This record gives sequence, C-alpha cells and structure tokens, in this order.
Amino acid sequence: MSAEVEEKDMVGAGEGGEKKLSKKELNKLAKAAKIAELKAQKAAQAQSGGGDENAEDVSVGMYGTYGIIKSADKKDIVFSRLNQIEADLHGKEIWVRGRVHAIRSKGKTCFLVLRQRFYTAQVSLFVGDHLSKQMLKFVSNIPKESIVDIQGRVEKVDAQIESCTQKTAELHAIQVFVVSAAEPRLPLQIDDATRRADNAEGLAAVNLDTRLDNRVLDLRTTTTQGIFSLQAGVCKLFREALAERGFVEIHTPK
Repeated sequence: MSAEVEEKDMVGAGEGGEKKLSKKELNKLAKAAKIAELKAQKAAQAQSGGGDENAEDVSVGMYGTYGIIKSADKKDIVFSRLNQIEADLHGKEIWVRGRVHAIRSKGKTCFLVLRQRFYTAQVSLFVGDHLSKQMLKFVSNIPKESIVDIQGRVEKVDAQIESCTQKTAELHAIQVFVVSAAEPRLPLQIDDATRRADNAEGLAAVNLDTRLDNRVLDLRTTTTQGIFSLQAGVCKLFREALAERGFVEIHTPK
C-alpha cells in the first residue's frame, strides 16, 4: 500500500514540487506523436513516389521510346511549329517535335521546356485520371537535348510564361515519345554556352576550346541560331534582287 502511494506521489509531483503529467496525458501525447510520425512517413513516400510503383498505369501506350525508326513504320502525324502555340489555339490538340531544353518535376507535377531553334514553349504534366505517376516519372528522366514527339492540348495561361518565348499559352501533354535520346551527361549545357565567357556575371560559361570540341552542341545556342538566320536573310535578299535583274545563279567547281 505504501509503495502504491509513493508511486502516485512520484507521478503527481516532480522535483521542486512541480506537477508532472498524468499517465493518461502522457499516453495521449505519445499517441499524437506516433500519428504525426506516420503522417510524415506517408508524405515522404508520396513525395518520392514509392507508393505508386505498383499502381495501375492508366497511361499505357501513351508514352515511351520509338526505338529504331524504319521507313516501313512511317507515322501519319502532322506537326505544328512551336511558334504557333498561342492563346488563340486554346483547347486545340496538336503534335509538336522538339528538343528537351529543361525539366523540373515535383510531386505529381512536371514542367518541360521544349525548344525548336530559338523558340521555346512550356509543356505541363499533372498526375490524374488520364495521366499516371509512371508516365510522369518517365518524362522526368528524359535527358536534356533529347528529341521528343508530344501530343498535347493548348491551354491559355493567366500569367505570362517568362522563361519561354511562347508566353501566352502552354501545352498540356497527352502523349510523350522519345525519338532520339541524348546522353545523360553532356560536355556542355546550352544555357551555359549562350553566355560569353568574359561576361558571365558569376554564372557558368563555356570556353572557346570546349565550344569547338563540341560544335554540334554549340550550334544549338540562340546566339548561333540568330546569326544563321541573319545570314540566310541577307543571302535571300541578294538572290531576289539579282534574280529580278535577270542574273543566273551558278555554282562553280572548286
């Protein structure tokens, strides 16, 4: 009896006469802590996508890699140009082909920037009834500079997309197929190659030697594409002016 009284006194009073929590209150706090821990584990699992690996893939056949393209497998697809993606096409489904310029993915959302020459457009993917977590994961892992075919629905945006040339509309992806996958690790990034080495303002830049060693990538920068467009325009004007005056263009052997 005296031992039970002593135990109650220890629970009821602490050092210096301060009152301790009762067993009921301690159990309640422990239960709340356990619930919070389980919620944190579920949130982390949802963030990593681990809980959806075995879920039914509702996007089967809507994404993947073409593999080796043969002449016998010609696809009857009419492609639109990226610079045609504007707000006046809102609700229309189109096909586009371009290079993956950038990808950012978080949770059940993925944003992809597609590039054609110096035009860029944003492609959005959201996990839902018609787009699976497996498809989102596949798109998130496509290497930069890969060539992809995307079917999507043009959607007008409320706020302008500052990171792309097409600012008034984006493409909500329906199908995504890789035509030609790039190497996961490239010798240079297109954004870095766009900056001058002597005026990078603390950002990464590419030296001339690296540019020349990887000219096939350096030719894709907006600066180089702009130079080629100006050269082509000047040559076109000269040809038109001379053709109007009766000149004949010839190509002499070297």
